[in-house]
Amino acid sequence: MKNKINKKFFIGAGSIMLAALFWSLDGVFIRPKFYVLPAGLIVFLEHFLGFIFLLPFIFLNWSKIKLLRKKDWVAIGWVCVFGGLLGTLMITKAFFAAIFGEVTFATVVILQKLQPVFALILARIILGEKLAKKFYFWAILAIVSGYFLAFGKSGLNIFEIDLFHNAAWFAVLAAFAFGSSTVFGKRVLNHLDFKSATALRFGITSLLALVFVFVTGDIFKLGELSVTHWGLLFVIVFSSGAVALFIYYFGLKRVSASVATICELFWPLSAVILDYFLNGNVLNYIQILASIILLFSFYNVIKSGKRKEIKFEANIVDGTGRGKRLGYPTINLNKIDIDIDHGVYLVTAQIDDKNYDGLLHFGPKETFSESFSSELFIKEKIFGIKQKNVIIKIVKKIRDIRKFDNAEKLKSQVEKDLKYLK
Repeated sequence: MKNKINKKFFIGAGSIMLAALFWSLDGVFIRPKFYVLPAGLIVFLEHFLGFIFLLPFIFLNWSKIKLLRKKDWVAIGWVCVFGGLLGTLMITKAFFAAIFGEVTFATVVILQKLQPVFALILARIILGEKLAKKFYFWAILAIVSGYFLAFGKSGLNIFEIDLFHNAAWFAVLAAFAFGSSTVFGKRVLNHLDFKSATALRFGITSLLALVFVFVTGDIFKLGELSVTHWGLLFVIVFSSGAVALFIYYFGLKRVSASVATICELFWPLSAVILDYFLNGNVLNYIQILASIILLFSFYNVIKSGKRKEIKFEANIVDGTGRGKRLGYPTINLNKIDIDIDHGVYLVTAQIDDKNYDGLLHFGPKETFSESFSSELFIKEKIFGIKQKNVIIKIVKKIRDIRKFDNAEKLKSQVEKDLKYLK
């Protein structure tokens, strides 16, 4: 199982790095072409066109989307408002100020790179991600390496930062918006497939951006877009826009938010590599050293990024007796308010001061209904449970939740799952 987990983590991390590569291509070759147009209008168009591409996933997975709970919709709203709209607007405004000479590029870039710091803090507070101490060592080393990589030639001069200019606050807000979006995006992906999550983000952000461009009057500047601009917008959809986020969410589904935000630092690494191959700008020894350290940090971040022990308490409630009729009576639990993937888990459960090995079903009951359930199965028969709560410690996830054609096929799968119990 250990190899499987490592493979899953590496695939997820690699997907996030691939998305970061698309974003670096966007920043170097595509996004500068739009600086003559309102930022809000571009945000609306790239999200609207991306949503058209992703719309089928809404229809295909509507049954799962309907099962999202209130906190899931709050997380989706946060991602759309901050990650989709405000973050993009803030960083665009900050770079506009730098391009027009109102503030130094160092002000924007240095402050915007606070993004992983915000993400790491929020992942710990909101998602409860407890990772090994060595993870945070390598994470900090990766962040520092990213700074030296970006400023290896010009020099990292913190005295160039103008904290009193609006652009500085735009950059900080963008860093917070994107960092928090990673965290809340992970919360959404714990309870929804990555395809539907990507489609919802683009759809809701499109609506928010549409309201914004109507209020600002930017919608009436559509006529200023040239044929080249429209062509580039479609390039964005199939590269740094919908496709990149699709790949990113595929990866985020498989790793923690903390690991994801460090893997996003592949963005500056890929940017300087592209600059070398396409423009012939040779890296100096500082950038080469920073690149090596960053790559080594990536490996160790992924290697040590597995979430530590997950332990929680749940209340025992009455059920419908469906498990008993199938031959596998379960203990029904109230809605568990934790941020983990839907699935079947091997757990240890403490009931009446005694520990038991068990299996936990956490998520929708897809075979029989579209309702959500948290059910605990224990081999041993427990009579007259006095304790009204159960303390559960998750050992590992053994499979995703699947829909079976009938009860017999479900029972067959349960028998396979029981092999994980001693």
